[in-house]
Amino acid sequence: MVGTGGMGRETAAWLQDAGQSERLLGFLDDRPELHGTEVAGLPVLGGVAWLRERPEVRAVLGVGAPAARARIAAMLDDWGVHLGGVVHPTATLGPRTHLADGAIVCPGVLLSCDTRLGRAAIVNYGAMLGHDCVVAEFAFVAPGCHVAGAVTIGPGADLGLGASVLQGITIGAGAVVGAGAVVIRDVAPGTTVVGVPARPLAERG
Repeated sequence: MVGTGGMGRETAAWLQDAGQSERLLGFLDDRPELHGTEVAGLPVLGGVAWLRERPEVRAVLGVGAPAARARIAAMLDDWGVHLGGVVHPTATLGPRTHLADGAIVCPGVLLSCDTRLGRAAIVNYGAMLGHDCVVAEFAFVAPGCHVAGAVTIGPGADLGLGASVLQGITIGAGAVVGAGAVVIRDVAPGTTVVGVPARPLAERG
């Protein structure tokens, strides 16, 4: 498990809920003061570089920030390390749902039919995604988000707590949707939108 923060500890617990905890060797964290200690009853084995000589070990990215996940995944690719994913047993996955390597589906999530999650995407607890949604690689959907059908969430995009997105909308790569925002139009890449209805920060100012 890469990351000893809240997301990492939660994800480790979800592996236990899914009956996969016996496969979890421990945590990795680049803070030297944690090396050799225990977190949530598991050893902190070292930093991410611990994986460099262990390509046979799968890594689960228990890190919430999309940019950090993308950066770590790029290093793991260079070392030939594969990503492992997690699907909590209380999540509901509709027919023809596709999950790429490293995707994390948290407790209480509802993914409707023909939904696709990209590499190392995270859909956090209680979020609901309608039919034909696409959540691209490294994107993060926060707890309690309501996403209607045929929405595309671009690479590295970040949807805040309880955000809502209307049907057919595209959230561009690296865009940020503020907590509680209601998105009624497409969001350009790299843009931060907030409010009801959601507007770019500069426009609201």
